[in-house]
Amino acid sequence: MGKNKTIKGALDGISVKSRICLICATLIMFVFFTVQTFVVFDLFSESMFLMYYAEFGWYCVIAFMPPFFVVVREFLQNKAYVSGQLKQKNIYLEHAAKIIRHDMHSGINTYLPRGIKSMKRRLTEDKIKELKIQSPLQLIEDGLSHAQKVYLGVYEFTNLVKANTQMSKQPTDIKKILSEYLRLTAYSNQVLLDNNLPTDLEINEPLFCTAVDNLIRNGLKYNDSKTKYIKVYLEDIFICIEDNGRGLTNEEFWELSKPYARKEDQKESGTGLGLNICIEILKEHGFTIQAEKLKQGTKLKIKVK
Repeated sequence: MGKNKTIKGALDGISVKSRICLICATLIMFVFFTVQTFVVFDLFSESMFLMYYAEFGWYCVIAFMPPFFVVVREFLQNKAYVSGQLKQKNIYLEHAAKIIRHDMHSGINTYLPRGIKSMKRRLTEDKIKELKIQSPLQLIEDGLSHAQKVYLGVYEFTNLVKANTQMSKQPTDIKKILSEYLRLTAYSNQVLLDNNLPTDLEINEPLFCTAVDNLIRNGLKYNDSKTKYIKVYLEDIFICIEDNGRGLTNEEFWELSKPYARKEDQKESGTGLGLNICIEILKEHGFTIQAEKLKQGTKLKIKVK
């Protein structure tokens, strides 16, 4: 089953015509090298075969060229098409980044905060109680705080798109930033952050929090336990994210980390991109990650040194 998937994946994007040409070219070279082997080991008598060997070799080379040329031509055409598509999509991405950096920044980091401050200056505590708007005001402030965090993450992602750009990093207290990042989530009380987490690890805060949060949400989402929890702690040179869910081997982890990869019997919704993006973020930091299946659950180990 695995071999069939590998062969199918290798032939994806190749037309039927090129597949036939590729098979023909392979068969021609197989025949050529088979005959050459017979000659080298003197399996044919000189009178019967050797006198025709040189001529046969030229025929094989000539027969090999046309189907091989068809395959190479399609490959170059596909490469040019994909390059054009990527260039076009990069234009869209750059435009989206421009909107985020200018227009969304103005709304999220300027107008909304000013509006909230202006409104609160005009409302006394007694008036807030009278109108019973404490909760709506808190929701607005929490929503703005969340939007600002998301904006920072997207801003850093768009930075990585630029050519020859290096990700900005600074020494950071990991427990502090994760506590703040998870504070407004519905699952913050299910995440246990150990006091031994690094206090001066060089990271890009928005991107690192995005990656770790994705791993945390996966550990809770794909979890059949009655009481779900996640533990985040330092073990030697690894930041560990441990859950009490179904359990995942390292091989299964890397299989699911491929773009759009999802288990066939998986009931939970998703795109199959989150884990792949998370791993790429960690790579940008110079970190590596591996999975270890426990008796109950999975321990994800991020090597940070």
